[in-house]
Amino acid sequence: MQIGEVTAEDQRSVERWMSEYLTRENRDLGRGGAVCPFVGPAREAGAIRTETLLAEPADGVEELVTYLRDRIRRFGDRPVPEGKEPLTALVILMQGLPRHRWRLLDTAQRRLKRETVEQGLMVGQFHPDCPEPAYWNPSFAVSRSPLPLVAIRHMAFHDILFLHADPVLFAEYQRRFGNRYESGKKVSREFRELYTRALRLPAPTGNSYIDYQSITLLHALHQPRTVHQAESSFYLAGQAKEILFSLVLGEVRAAQEGIVSDDLGRSSWHLRRATAGLRLLSEFWDLLSTLSPAEFHSFRNALGSASGLGSYKYRVLEFALGVASSSIAAAYEGVPGVETEVYRAMHDASLYDDALDLLVRLRLLSARDMWPDRDLPAVREAWASIYREETISSGLLGWAESLMDLAQAFGRWRWLHLLTVERIIGYKPGTGGTTGVEWLRHVASQHAFPELWEARSLLEGGDAGGCPSSLRSPQGPGTGTSRDQEWEQT
Repeated sequence: MQIGEVTAEDQRSVERWMSEYLTRENRDLGRGGAVCPFVGPAREAGAIRTETLLAEPADGVEELVTYLRDRIRRFGDRPVPEGKEPLTALVILMQGLPRHRWRLLDTAQRRLKRETVEQGLMVGQFHPDCPEPAYWNPSFAVSRSPLPLVAIRHMAFHDILFLHADPVLFAEYQRRFGNRYESGKKVSREFRELYTRALRLPAPTGNSYIDYQSITLLHALHQPRTVHQAESSFYLAGQAKEILFSLVLGEVRAAQEGIVSDDLGRSSWHLRRATAGLRLLSEFWDLLSTLSPAEFHSFRNALGSASGLGSYKYRVLEFALGVASSSIAAAYEGVPGVETEVYRAMHDASLYDDALDLLVRLRLLSARDMWPDRDLPAVREAWASIYREETISSGLLGWAESLMDLAQAFGRWRWLHLLTVERIIGYKPGTGGTTGVEWLRHVASQHAFPELWEARSLLEGGDAGGCPSSLRSPQGPGTGTSRDQEWEQT
């Protein structure tokens, strides 16, 4: 990667985006005022600098992080008008990355956020597909720009919106702006509520293991409503499942990063661990199946309307797998922090989206097959062609089967949920207001990656161990070019 000259066309495009979008009100934002209250004053002060990064098409997250870390370190080098230092900003235009890699900027930003905040700075990513939601209206993807870019600026008072949920990030914010809250100065009700909530985050104990694993907080959060031991098992199993949802989600996102980086080996590795996490999650249904109907009913009233339907982390995982509808996100509207995460996942590409985009890049699908609506027969045939044309040692076939392992583990989780509920409560309504078993049976019948399952119907028997005839050269085996070799060449 190297610094390049900003073209006049790119500069005009960024200027238009700033003047016609960032500095103006937007009714979709959910509040009054400019989309970004920082940009207007910074432009007037002449404190925004723009540069271009010339990336290699194959550059991945590590290269992006390395470059951006260097620019963050050098951020204060450029002189600005006296008294305008807090308004200094650097806008970095990203050139050379193919569109499917623009989302690597999202990953790079997440990796750099903590170390950037510790320096009193903020780093944000923008691109045409950016999933970041607006805080006041999470259904609005606020960070979309005409070109992929990264912005670096000084931390501002309104950044409580982005820093309140992480103890380390909040500590840096408190160090710089805490006096404004604690001195009795006028602060908006929303900001004060976020600040007060952040103050309740656990303080370090001094024990490295306890602090690293947040053990004190974990045990403090074990608060069943009744004295029944059956509820304690139910309660702890639910909390453990929530943590494992985060584990699986993280591995799914890492698998997506591998696809976007055109590294199928890396993607398969993370799919393997995500699948193992789902298998572990399924074991909890065995534990919960040990609850008798009488034991469950001894504490069911204490649940009130609480239900697994309220698990936002599970819903985010469903979005990441591409199996949830956007209407589900509405259930979390108005829930601080949670609403933003759910809508971000809804705006973001799913694992299956990225998988199909890869098939387009491999010319197994055409872009016309994917837009504006998915051509289901074409997608099925694309998956089927992988199974017809690849050997069992093929990296492409192995990756497809890794997706299938994950889909099967997810389906097994859903069916075991159904069986467990049917065993314990029969056909009574669920605590969340659903029809219970009837609703779960409908959900369990919906596969992740449906066309990958359906492609099996298009296949016939063949040579399971050798090279398919379609890949054999007339001169004899071993002289043809497999799709794996083509992949290496591209």
